[in-house]
Amino acid sequence: MKNARLGRFVAAGAGAVLAVAAVALVVRDEPAGVPAVAAPSTPAVEPTTTAPVTHSSDEAAARHGWGEPVASQSDEYNGTSVDLDKWGLFGVDAGESAGCSAGYHAHGRRCASQTTVAGGYLSVTGTADGKTGGLWGRMTPFRYGRVEVRERAVALTANGGKAYHAVPLIWPEIEEDWEDAEIDFAERDVGAKSVSLYVHHEGTQNCSSAVDSTKFHNYAVDWQPNTITWYVDGKLICTVKATIDSFSRSNGGAQMDMFPADGTLMRPARQDIDWVRMYATAATEYQPQA
Repeated sequence: MKNARLGRFVAAGAGAVLAVAAVALVVRDEPAGVPAVAAPSTPAVEPTTTAPVTHSSDEAAARHGWGEPVASQSDEYNGTSVDLDKWGLFGVDAGESAGCSAGYHAHGRRCASQTTVAGGYLSVTGTADGKTGGLWGRMTPFRYGRVEVRERAVALTANGGKAYHAVPLIWPEIEEDWEDAEIDFAERDVGAKSVSLYVHHEGTQNCSSAVDSTKFHNYAVDWQPNTITWYVDGKLICTVKATIDSFSRSNGGAQMDMFPADGTLMRPARQDIDWVRMYATAATEYQPQA
């Protein structure tokens, strides 16, 4: 996908997928309704203050002993508004909370008003006329580590419109590197009965998992120097060989894009994120900040 902040492009074709494990997925009940900087050669060490959280057995972190998340790279969305120190809102510049800009490939509009926090969830709402939103990361870029998100996306009305496209992802700090450094780890149209991992590096590799994406599920990636391993509800789905060394950030799990041409009637939808958590590993490095 290109570009988490300015527009995103779906690469055509898919490469081979390595080490796929077939698993049965568990559907859980859900509650009601910056300028790019060149990466330096010597990485910094960010204080890894952890944030103790309540884990469940269908999280990769709990099942595989990842410990506690890094507080500065994670968000439980328990406040009353988006944390603008951690996140930027689609449609506006860093630190701003009102306004709109052109959507994905100038399709529709991205507006800050469409991304909200309430009741312990972050939500992105897409309207029939193509107004949507999402997040981009402002925290210290990292390379290598684990990211897990609890997320769903649901249609709000059946108006005959086209589906929005939802995707939690890891996006490179140098945006032009997306073709060799983007990791999409629960990509699909809203309402789809499966989700996919797409790893963009020297081409595109992908694998998919059958799951009702209108229900909450836990999607995780373990990004290591030579591999990307994908989990759904704590169960390993596949491992892809890829050597991605770009400093990157998560998008907080929050992104809905309008893929059809501007002016197309869209099916209103909402993407809900319960939490996003980043876990450091022995390989994790942080980009030095000026």
